[in-house]
Amino acid sequence: MIHASRVTVSWIALVVLVALLALATAGCPSQAAPATRAPAQTARVEGEAERFSVYELEGAWRDQTGAARSLASWRGTPVLLAMIYTHCTATCPLAVSEMKRIAALDPDVRFVLVSLDPARDDVDRLADYAAERALDPSRWTLLTGSDADVRDLAATLDVRYRRVTPEDLAHSNLITLLDREGRLVRQASGRMDDSALDALHEIARTAPRPGVGNLAPRSRAHRS
Repeated sequence: MIHASRVTVSWIALVVLVALLALATAGCPSQAAPATRAPAQTARVEGEAERFSVYELEGAWRDQTGAARSLASWRGTPVLLAMIYTHCTATCPLAVSEMKRIAALDPDVRFVLVSLDPARDDVDRLADYAAERALDPSRWTLLTGSDADVRDLAATLDVRYRRVTPEDLAHSNLITLLDREGRLVRQASGRMDDSALDALHEIARTAPRPGVGNLAPRSRAHRS
């Protein structure tokens, strides 16, 4: 009897020990296999984000000329939008360069750069930035707004950002394609692939609803 009881207790102790080891392993990040990063790519936006229009967001913005703007002022026009800050020397210049590449491919698209650092990116700074990079004001708009409006737009576009030093921000490097109604169609981290460009050209070729937008559809531009 005593021997059997000791065996039972030993088994119970062993089961408890195994359970504790399993919990410890699951809760310890160092035991997990390292995650692999997916390469930069373009993703089609689906679900609620696909149906929601960015133009439903309220907000008071000013462009590089000092004019008051609302996001809905682009309704009826295909838009590529990126959230950047003008003092960025790493990913933001790459995003702008990619958008300039696309600008040469399709004349019907408009480009919007929204500052993640409105405290430093005032109207004058945005104007200087646009001039430094030769951004055509008839196609490019740079926006600054309140911290709250920036946060709302960033959350909607799934752009994450945080200040890491007084001068620098860590942030997502996303370029977002909006259709004529402001719905998210594609998002790219890095270079936009052919499927995204095809979607962009398709949106540009689709005539806007009567009385909406100020751009007439043109023929598709050839890609080099």
